[in-house]
Amino acid sequence: TVMSTTNVPGESPKVIGVRDQRLTATLVSIMIGCSVLLAPILKLVPFAVLFGVFLYMGVSGMNGVQFFDRLTLCFMPVKHHPNVSYVKKVKTWRMVLFTVFQGLGLVTLWVVKSTPAALAFPFFVVAMIPYRIFLKFIFTACELDALDGAQAGKDYEETAGELDFYETANDCPITPATQMPLHRSLMGLVNIPAMMGGKGKS
Repeated sequence: TVMSTTNVPGESPKVIGVRDQRLTATLVSIMIGCSVLLAPILKLVPFAVLFGVFLYMGVSGMNGVQFFDRLTLCFMPVKHHPNVSYVKKVKTWRMVLFTVFQGLGLVTLWVVKSTPAALAFPFFVVAMIPYRIFLKFIFTACELDALDGAQAGKDYEETAGELDFYETANDCPITPATQMPLHRSLMGLVNIPAMMGGKGKS
């Protein structure tokens, strides 16, 4: 991934391109193949070491997962919350409520996996789709987009700067109460021919 180097001071660098190479994938495949030949040696590794490696991989993989990030925010003072979309666009108690619903889904899948009903686990995974659709009746579309959308978890200032100009302008339509003097004068010039035409007919 190639990042920009000419960004303004204080502005985070942006992705400007990706350099594709297949050397890394080839080396990984070769090393995986070699691990089959090293099976007699791998048997000598204590199980405690293997469990420790997998535990470390699992804990380190939790970093950046929005569910665990929001779970941490539930026990953190509001003044220390980061400047991300689901903090700035959603009320704190609504964010906690969404996290609770996600936690209930996770607990349900974990219980099913740990019981004799594990054979039906794929059906419960598919059932998470209507469960997610059900949340539309509790949260607004804007809240769901900030909590679970494509831009969820990103820096709020960056997402706000990427808004389309015309979409932003459409959200703030010009009404008679908010028209600027210049706008009123221009609209008056446009209406002059219509006014003169009306007077000529009378």
